Amino acid sequence: MSAASTASPLYDRTARKAHQWSMVALVAAGLILQGIPGALLLTVAGVIMLAGRFWWPADVVRQLVWRVLEPAGILRRDEVHEDHETRRIARVLGGAIWLLAAASLLAGYPIVAWVLTLPIAVMVALDASLDFCALCF
Repeated sequence: MSAASTASPLYDRTARKAHQWSMVALVAAGLILQGIPGALLLTVAGVIMLAGRFWWPADVVRQLVWRVLEPAGILRRDEVHEDHETRRIARVLGGAIWLLAAASLLAGYPIVAWVLTLPIAVMVALDASLDFCALCF
């Protein structure tokens, strides 16, 4: 088997990192705002994570990067070989947990929302900043 056939496929790391930082910002704002506005932001993040995993056009952040920011020269495409299988699982888990956190905020349990949300947000931030995928081991 040649080295080319065993390498991970090429992915746009710029779009991944923009998506990740956007999710962290939405979640942080949601936790700070609390209540209905906070739950709405957590819901948006959860839906983008879940829907974007199964249908690429639903990941509005990546779409913005690919269709506007990269073509305009605002961001530069950075294609790297990455294994996205574990990251896809992480997206589903993270999106589902953020939706649960949104429900917790609406139900009046902000502490539960913080406990559910922070570990996922930290893992996403680590992957965005250091390319450290905590679930990839």
